[in-house]
Amino acid sequence: MAIATSHRFTDGDLTPEPGRYRLVASGSCPWCRRVLIARRLLGLTEALPVSWSYGRGEDGYWELTDASGEPGTDPVLGARSLAEVYANTPGSQAPFTIPALVDTTTGHVVCDDSGTLLFDLATAWWDLHGVGAPDLYPIDRRNSTDAWDAWIGEHVNRAYGVATHSEDEEVAEAAAREMLIALDVIDTVLARATHMEASREAGLTIQDAPPLSAVVAVGQYLCGNEPTGSDIRLFTTLQSYAYGGRQHMPGGDAPTLSFWPALARWFRALEQRPGWVGAEERSALGL
Repeated sequence: MAIATSHRFTDGDLTPEPGRYRLVASGSCPWCRRVLIARRLLGLTEALPVSWSYGRGEDGYWELTDASGEPGTDPVLGARSLAEVYANTPGSQAPFTIPALVDTTTGHVVCDDSGTLLFDLATAWWDLHGVGAPDLYPIDRRNSTDAWDAWIGEHVNRAYGVATHSEDEEVAEAAAREMLIALDVIDTVLARATHMEASREAGLTIQDAPPLSAVVAVGQYLCGNEPTGSDIRLFTTLQSYAYGGRQHMPGGDAPTLSFWPALARWFRALEQRPGWVGAEERSALGL
């Protein structure tokens, strides 16, 4: 991590407060999109403003935008580059990453972990949620969401990052195989829950499967018939994979999502739900 301590919205640490924090994010980053989706679904767009980035600047770090939306000095943070934002934070060190949550009262980056931000917005910011906001981490599904979050994080999100960015060909190929098997598994459990035919169920073994606590809750979505934070964690990586990323997998010919019928159905259903794809993401992904 770029900061020594990534803080949490818990007793004795950070306190939710409308307008106090600012999120540095880009629609092109799948880790940012996790938080951006939660922010919209939970009705926190006014309580948690965003400083947008559309690409990298001359220093190699994410470049911020001015009041007109053009590359320049962010009017609130007073910084032009993500490196300048982190420079105000004691103990920070490169590489500097997004999403970055800035406490505007101090100018410090207080959290740079998208997973904990997603969870904390869904739970600790409960009193600030909009009317009708979904419960992304329901207590009666917490064992399942915890299990899916850990399994997806390892076998899909991490594996995808290694497969598309590692300069070691063997490492990249191994990660790609791991990710594609994980998609086989998810397609299979979704197919079983929704009475569809899976693409590669016969080729899977028990060692490929996620924990039972994850599988038992599967319905239309990973943890039942309503989307949860676990669906968000998978969705944003598959967005990257579907809209250009698969061409960067080893060999350049990874399957389209339609290869996994139940998984593709799950993806398209979420893509069409209000709040799941914002204007910034549409522009970044070329939709």
